[in-house]
Amino acid sequence: MNINETELAKARAAWNACLQQEHDAQQLQERLVTIRDKLQPAFERIESAWSQLRADEELREVLGDQVAWLTDNVHGAGPVEPALETLRHLATLTAFTPGRTGRGHHSGVSLEAIRAVARTLGLRSYGSSQRTKPLPDERTLLTVCKTFDGRVSAANVRNALKTP
Repeated sequence: MNINETELAKARAAWNACLQQEHDAQQLQERLVTIRDKLQPAFERIESAWSQLRADEELREVLGDQVAWLTDNVHGAGPVEPALETLRHLATLTAFTPGRTGRGHHSGVSLEAIRAVARTLGLRSYGSSQRTKPLPDERTLLTVCKTFDGRVSAANVRNALKTP
């Protein structure tokens, strides 16, 4: 298959868009990891303070009216219990570790970027991945992707095409 300049430009745009999306996701993940360790202890302190307020009659008398006034008069403020439930849910969600990354075999090559190029060019794989000689679409995809990143290998292309 012969790839013209227009198709190559579309493939490069798909490649770059996918890499940018992965980069943005990685930055968000790094920020999440940064705040994750601070979020759970902060939530526990807030929940403990609220529990003490509810348990201590003197504190309830002093602060209860202030909390009620804040929830009634401050724009965006609301009942404390639903806010605590939201914080509890957020702390639980951020405690999970991320799944596997979209990189191929620690080579630093993005399998998702290879898939994006394949979709853009209408290339697909068929047959077994146990063959030694790549099929025509795989060879074309390998050639195109190697122009974008020299680390792309035939194994990366096969893996990208055989997995969704």
